[in-house]
Amino acid sequence: MNEAAPQGERTRDRILTTAALLFSQNGYDHTPLSHVAREAGVSKALILWHFDSKEDLFRAALGRTLEPYRIDADAIAGLDAARQIERLVDLYVAFVSDNGYSVRFIVDLMVRHSAPDEVRRQVHDLYGMFRELLTGAIARGRDSGEFRPDTRPDLEAALIVTTLAGILMERFLEDTDQKEPTDELLRHLKRTTLERLSV
Repeated sequence: MNEAAPQGERTRDRILTTAALLFSQNGYDHTPLSHVAREAGVSKALILWHFDSKEDLFRAALGRTLEPYRIDADAIAGLDAARQIERLVDLYVAFVSDNGYSVRFIVDLMVRHSAPDEVRRQVHDLYGMFRELLTGAIARGRDSGEFRPDTRPDLEAALIVTTLAGILMERFLEDTDQKEPTDELLRHLKRTTLERLSV
């Protein structure tokens, strides 16, 4: 938030940032407004001045959590198909690593089927965008002769995304900062994918 923004906007932004973090760490039921207020350095009354209810704050925090979820297609421009796939995997992993608490938050809500419909739609759209980028890279590799002519870009992209989700879920379930097993699996994923696709 820009320092030139009005005080009310900066306060609302601080409340949202704090709430997103606390909801992601503790869940909805174990995050009282008093805890959000204490951590944000505001009163509970001020939270309720900015948001109609805890549910309203929760929905706004979900929106805040999803805001940064983007992968820039320009990040793979000019690369051959194999490097595009590697770069997309790296971008996905970097994003999840940089936003671990919010990713856990969203995954938890999706698994418990308690995510609002607009959040489910947003997650579905983001997943689709990433999968489309992979599908496009694989199709370009097939069409240029870099990959086997019988390659199925849609199936290969789905396999990569599913494997990535499994690797990162394993890391979350272990609740550890040790990256070595995850890094080894990611290197293996990239290597075996390219070996399978290559002519």
